[in-house]
Amino acid sequence: IILKGAMLKSHHHRIIRHKATLLCRKPTRHSHSACWIALIDQHRRPVADSKLLLCDGAPDLCSVAVTGRQRRRGYVSGGAGAGRMAGRWLLRRLYTLLAVGGISGGAVLLVYHKMKSTVDQLSWVERYSPANLTSEIANGLGSVSEWLRSKSHHLTTTNTSSTTKSPSETPASYQTSHSGNASKKPVNLEKQDRLLHSEIQELQLKVSMLEKENHDLRKLLSKHGSVAPGAIMAGRQKSLIEMYTDVLNLLTEFDAKSSRKEGFVNTLPQVVVVGDQSSGKTSVLEMVANARIFPRGAGEMMTRSPVMVTMCEGPDHVATLHGNSRLFDLTKETDLKALRKEIEHLMTLSIGKDMTISATPISLTVKGPNLKRMVLVDLPGVISSVTMGMATNTREDIISLCRRYMQNPNAIIMCIQDGGVDAERNIITDLAREADPEGQRTIFVMTKVDMAEKNGFKQERMLSIIDGKLFQMKALGYYAVVTGKGNTGDSIDEIQRYEREYFAKSKLFQNGMLRESQLSTRNMVNAVTQEFWKMVQDSIKDQTLLFKTMRYNLEAEWRNKYLGQRTLDRDDLFELGKAEILNQVASLQVLQPGRWEGVLMEQLWDKIADRVVDKIFMEAEQGHSAGEFNTTVDIKLHRWAESEELAKLCVQVGMETLFEQLHKKLEEIDGGKFHTHGQGLREEVESLSQQGHSWEKYNVDQLKYVQMSALDDKDVPSAEQWQSAVEFMSSAIKKQVEQAEKDIKQLIGPTSSYERWIQWKSQSQREAERQAIALEMGKYLIAEPSHSSTLFPDEVVTIQRALKNQGHKVSEDEIRSTWQYVYKLHFLRQSEQRARKCVKGFVLRKHTPEYACPEVEFFWRVQQVMKRSAQTLRVQILDREVRQLEQHVKGILDSIAVDEVRKKALIRGEAVDKAEQLKQVRMIEEKLQAFSEALNKQKKRH
Repeated sequence: IILKGAMLKSHHHRIIRHKATLLCRKPTRHSHSACWIALIDQHRRPVADSKLLLCDGAPDLCSVAVTGRQRRRGYVSGGAGAGRMAGRWLLRRLYTLLAVGGISGGAVLLVYHKMKSTVDQLSWVERYSPANLTSEIANGLGSVSEWLRSKSHHLTTTNTSSTTKSPSETPASYQTSHSGNASKKPVNLEKQDRLLHSEIQELQLKVSMLEKENHDLRKLLSKHGSVAPGAIMAGRQKSLIEMYTDVLNLLTEFDAKSSRKEGFVNTLPQVVVVGDQSSGKTSVLEMVANARIFPRGAGEMMTRSPVMVTMCEGPDHVATLHGNSRLFDLTKETDLKALRKEIEHLMTLSIGKDMTISATPISLTVKGPNLKRMVLVDLPGVISSVTMGMATNTREDIISLCRRYMQNPNAIIMCIQDGGVDAERNIITDLAREADPEGQRTIFVMTKVDMAEKNGFKQERMLSIIDGKLFQMKALGYYAVVTGKGNTGDSIDEIQRYEREYFAKSKLFQNGMLRESQLSTRNMVNAVTQEFWKMVQDSIKDQTLLFKTMRYNLEAEWRNKYLGQRTLDRDDLFELGKAEILNQVASLQVLQPGRWEGVLMEQLWDKIADRVVDKIFMEAEQGHSAGEFNTTVDIKLHRWAESEELAKLCVQVGMETLFEQLHKKLEEIDGGKFHTHGQGLREEVESLSQQGHSWEKYNVDQLKYVQMSALDDKDVPSAEQWQSAVEFMSSAIKKQVEQAEKDIKQLIGPTSSYERWIQWKSQSQREAERQAIALEMGKYLIAEPSHSSTLFPDEVVTIQRALKNQGHKVSEDEIRSTWQYVYKLHFLRQSEQRARKCVKGFVLRKHTPEYACPEVEFFWRVQQVMKRSAQTLRVQILDREVRQLEQHVKGILDSIAVDEVRKKALIRGEAVDKAEQLKQVRMIEEKLQAFSEALNKQKKRH
C-alpha cells in the first residue's frame, strides 16, 4: 500500500518504468535521522515529488550507514541492516492489516448468516419453477401484447375508414335522417351482421386461446414436472369454497347422526339443480365442471342419489370424492371412467332394499382452471311414470327429495327445462313455483335450444319461455344453453365449440330476439355464481349464531348432568382405551417367570391328567412286576412325545394361558369412563386377538426335543426330588379320586336322606339299578383288592343273577359300563395308599423290594416333562408371543380406529353420545366462524 501511494505521487505517465527505493538520512548536529520511499527513473535519479516519509528520528530504522559510492550517485541509501528492518516493519504492518481484515470479515459473515436464518426459506420457488420460467412468461405476455397491439391497430384503421367511407357504405338510417337522398344505395345489413358475428367468433376463439395460455402459465408457476397433478404444497391456506365445503361435509355427517327431521345442511346456501329426467340437467353440470364426470346412460335413470359438487379454481383439472384419497385426473379418459364408475358404485351402495333412489348425498370436489367457486347439488330427475324394476313409490320419493332441497330458504334453484319437448309436459317448473313463488332465488335454464330450433319450434314461443312469459313461475334470470349434439362421446371442448358456433349462427340471436347475456353456459354460470355468493354472505352470520347458541345449550346441559366430568367423546375414549389396553398387553412381559411356570404347570396337568392316569398309569399297573411296569410306561411316554401330540397339547396350553393372563390384565382396567363404556372394545380385542394368534412350527419342534430329552432321565437323583414326586403323585391322584367319586355320584343319582327329603331329589329306576351293580362290584373288589381292570364273563353272569334275585334286570353292557367307574375309583384309592407308603422309598427301595415304588418314578418323569415344557413355553411366550400379541392387538385397534360403525357399536353410552354431539357442534361452529372471518377479509380487500 505504501509503495502504491509513493508511485501515485509521481507526475510521470509511464510510471511502470519507475522503481521504488529506500532513502535514509544520517543524523547530524543540526538534524536527526529520517527515511523516505522514493521512485527513481531509468537514470537512477529520484523522481520529483515522489518521496513518502516513513519515519522521522526512529532509531531502529533511521540509524543507517552512508557509503561514499551512494553519495557520489546523488542520493543517500540505507545499508543492509536498514533494509531488513524496513522489511520487518512493512511485514508487521501487513500482518496488522490482515488481522483487522480477518476479524472484520468474520463479523460481517456472522451477521450475514444471522440475517439469512431469519429470512423465510424460498428454495421451493426454485424447486417448483423450471429454468425457462422467465422466458415462458415473457413469451406469453409478449404474445398477448402483440395481439392487443394488432387489434388496436385494426380498430383504429376501421374507425378511420368508417369516417371516410362512401355514401353507399353509410347505414340506411343515417342516409334517411341526414342526407335524405333516395338515389344512394342501401347498405347490406346482412353482410354487416355476418362480419360482426365472425369478428365475435374470432374474439371468442382468442379468449379461449388466452385462457389456455393462462392455464399453462399457472401450471408452470405451481408445479414442476416431478410433482403429480393436483399436488398441494404444505401449509397452503384453503380457499373460501374449500372452507365452505368442509362445513357442508360436517353438517352432512351431523345430520346423519341427528334425530332432527330437517337437516342443518339444507339450511346453507347451495345451488340445487333440478329438472325432469333426460332434460340435460347432468350435461349442464358437466359443462360447468368442464368434464364428463357423471354416470351416463341412454334413456335410463342414472342419478339415483344427490351428488354435491364443490367447484373451485386450481392449476390442475382434478377431482376427489369425500372419504376417498384417490386423485382423479380429469384430463385423462381412464380417470374419468374410473370416477364415473366409483360414483355409480357409491350410489348403488347407498340405495336401500326395495328402493330405487337414495337420500344420502355423495360429496365430490372438482378443481380446475377458470372454474367458478360454488356448491351444486345434482338431484335425480323427476319421472312421469314408474317402469318395471323400479319401486312403486319412486316418483313420489324423487319429488319429495327435490322439495326438501328446494324448500331450503338459502338454496338457489337451477330449474332445467328441456327445450326440445313441449313446455306443458314439464313438471319441475310447478315444483319451483311452489318452493319460490316470488322467484327470488330461481334461475331458469332452457337446454337443447338447437334441437328445438331444428324441430321447428316457433321462435315466438321460445322467446316467451326465455322472457318468463309462458310459465307461471318467476325467476331471477332466464338462460338458453346448448349441451352438445347428443353424442355422449363428444368432449367438453367440442361441446363448447359447438355452442359458440350455434349461437353465432342462430336466428334467435341474429334477429335480435335474444340478448347475448341470456345465451351460453358461460353467462349462466356467471349469474349463478354471483347469486350463490350473495346468498352466502347474507346467511352465514345467522348460521354461525345458530350453532353458537346450540353449543352453549349443550355445554350447560353437560355441566348440569355430568358435573365435574370431562367431555370425552367417542374418539377420546377410544384413544384412552387403546393406550390402556396396549399398556396391559405390554405388562405381560414383566410377570415373574415363576408365576408363568406355575400357571403353565397347573394348566398342563389339567390337560394331560386323564391320559396319564387312564391310558398310561392304569394300563401299566396291570403288569406283574416293576420291570414290566417301567417298560410299558417308557414305551407309551416316548410314543406320545414322538408323535408331537404332547408338544401340540403344550402349545394349546400356552395359548390358553397367554390369553387367560391377557383377560386378567384387561379386567384390571378399573375406574374412569373407559371402564364404563369400553367393555365392548375390550371384549372385541380379546376375541379377535385370540382368533388371529398362531404359534410358530419351530416352537413345536423345540418342545418335542425338550420332552424327549426329559424322558431319557429315568432315575430320581435326590431325596428332595423323590419327595417332590411323591407329593405330586399324591395331589394328582387325590384330584382324580375326587373326580371319580363325582362321576359315580352322577351315575347312581341321589342316595342320602338329605338329598331326598331336603333337596327333593329322587333316584330313577336306571340309577337304582346302577347303584345295585356298584354294590355287587364292591363285594368282588373287597374280596380281591388286586383285581385286574377286566371284568370276566363268569363274573358278569354272577352279578346278573344276584341282581335278578334283588328284582333288577340289567344288561351285560350296563354292567361293564358301570365297572369302568367302580374299578377306576378302587384303583385310585389303592394308588393313594401306595403313595403314602412310598414316602420313605428313596432310601429303602434298593434294599427292600416292597419300597421299590416304580409309580413314584413314573410321576417324577411326568413331572420333569411338565417342568421343562413349562420353562420352554415361558421363554417362547416372553420372547416372541407377547410381542406378536402386542402387534396384533395394535393392528386390531388401528382397524377399529378407522371404522366409525364398529367404534360406535363398541363404545356406547348416553354420555358418549352427548359428548360426541357437543364435539361436532363445536367443530361446526369453529369452521363457520373461520369461514365468516375469511369472507369478511375478502370483502374488505375488495
